Amino acid sequence: MDTLTLLVKPAAGLCNMRCEYCFYRAVRGTRENRVMTRATVDLLLEKVRLRAPRALSVLFQGGEPTLAGLDYYAYFTERAAKTLKCPVSYALQTNGLLLDDAFARFFKARDFLIGVSLDGGAAVNDRYRRGERGESVTARVLEAIALLRRHQVDFNILSVIDDANAADIGATWQFFKEQDFRYLQFIPCVEAGGVTLSPERYAAFLRESFELWYEDYIAGRYISVRHIDNYIGILMGRQPENCAMCGVCGSYFVVEADGSLYPCDFYCGAQDRLGSVADSDPFGLNEKHLAFIRRSERIHAYCAGCGDQFLCRGGCSRDRTDDGTRNRYCEAYREFFRCASGRMKRIAASLTGEQREPLPF
Repeated sequence: MDTLTLLVKPAAGLCNMRCEYCFYRAVRGTRENRVMTRATVDLLLEKVRLRAPRALSVLFQGGEPTLAGLDYYAYFTERAAKTLKCPVSYALQTNGLLLDDAFARFFKARDFLIGVSLDGGAAVNDRYRRGERGESVTARVLEAIALLRRHQVDFNILSVIDDANAADIGATWQFFKEQDFRYLQFIPCVEAGGVTLSPERYAAFLRESFELWYEDYIAGRYISVRHIDNYIGILMGRQPENCAMCGVCGSYFVVEADGSLYPCDFYCGAQDRLGSVADSDPFGLNEKHLAFIRRSERIHAYCAGCGDQFLCRGGCSRDRTDDGTRNRYCEAYREFFRCASGRMKRIAASLTGEQREPLPF
């Protein structure tokens, strides 16, 4: 095994916000939510050691992972350094509300990459992302980002796109530029809490955001947008690092706080459970995991003859139709590629063979 990638939920579904579009709310309501114990950390790292990957990549997510407390991360990283012979890279996705100087110093010392969830300026971010009492948290998130900058911690911004947020992409893009945010991820929302993203609105978002990105790019103002970087990378002959763009699932394991394993953050229901870190070989591909991967390999006959399939690859499995083949955003992607693929091909051709700034994802 080359790199073993784990998405670890150290605080399970615990969260200090009440985001309207949180797709994980339904899952966390069906199980006990508590912080991962040190015994589970030890068992997890021991099973990684036995698997002997060449490298380990760990992304801490939630819920809100900082609710596990700084001591949890100090223990995890120290035990990993003692237990494992392979290099370990760390990332953490947070709403930012609990970040302080101690967290920031730790992240810098351990070379963590921090993803901060922020949908845009206050008018956009307050739409769905509010505190436990319904209060605005935008100013606190911006303070957390300023803290990361003071400590020189690498970070990127993650924004959820629904119909309303997509319509505000112009204002959001300008706000992010004013804040000098250089690394952005835009994630299509999963339908939850009445929040939706239609194919028509997603198509408009893909077009409009690309035009904004391209205008800055040709003016010498490069801003990393994850999906655009991945498409250009594909055209340069690279494998996409975003699993939703690979055309097949199974690139990582989710590790819940109790040690349960799942194949994907979007497939963490009881029916999707693969096993536990207590199993003899938890990171081997058992029949249930193989079946999950095989389902993602099925594509619609329409896709097989599509000229955009090389770039699209069927999209994320969560967005596919009931028979698990054609993506509900198929026409949105086709419209986007008609608009942008020519320019992306020219950019890819100009970058081939050149050293490009590494992307922090």
